[in-house]
Amino acid sequence: MSFSGLVGALLFLALGIAEMALANRFLYPALRWRHERAKLTQTQGIRPATIMALIKVQSLILLPLIGIVAGERLKLGVPA
Repeated sequence: MSFSGLVGALLFLALGIAEMALANRFLYPALRWRHERAKLTQTQGIRPATIMALIKVQSLILLPLIGIVAGERLKLGVPA
């Protein structure tokens, strides 16, 4: 892994953490409220915790991996 790959991974990790914070702040309360309301009529679907776990995996694992690949391909302005 080169320096540009590491920088790309850190940038995408920062984006992932921001995405996770926004999802926890705005998305999770709405999902939980709808899920609780749907439990009354037995029409609930996927649990909100499952959706949030998928967002965490995407934010903390997949985005940094994409950042490594993108940093390697773009070289982020590092002279050769």
